Amino acid sequence: MLPYKDQLQHILADHGWEVVEVIGSDQWWADEFWRIESRRNLWGYELVLTFLVHPLWDAPRKKGHAVWSITAGESIPSDRLAAERGITELCMVKGRFDENLIAFVASLDAFRNDRETPTNRGS
Repeated sequence: MLPYKDQLQHILADHGWEVVEVIGSDQWWADEFWRIESRRNLWGYELVLTFLVHPLWDAPRKKGHAVWSITAGESIPSDRLAAERGITELCMVKGRFDENLIAFVASLDAFRNDRETPTNRGS
């Protein structure tokens, strides 16, 4: 099985999203941010994925460790609460990741589709 970030990147690509930038974080609550852009409808429309660190983690942490959810929003959140109020969230619960991943990306697609206006449909 592929690591979760590889799985995420593959399904995003399958749904017309491209990871255009990975931004490291020096915040305790965020591991990193991914800027993704639409490569289908609403070409270039951008969202930001935030990789959230478990809120009870209090030990030293290597990059990529203790990530417990991924949220999506229209910009880099200013704090953890802003990240949690995003568009959608992917919980990293073991044993259900695949189905949660599919639902997460479907939510991103639905959000993108809701942003389409009659003047830019079909472009």
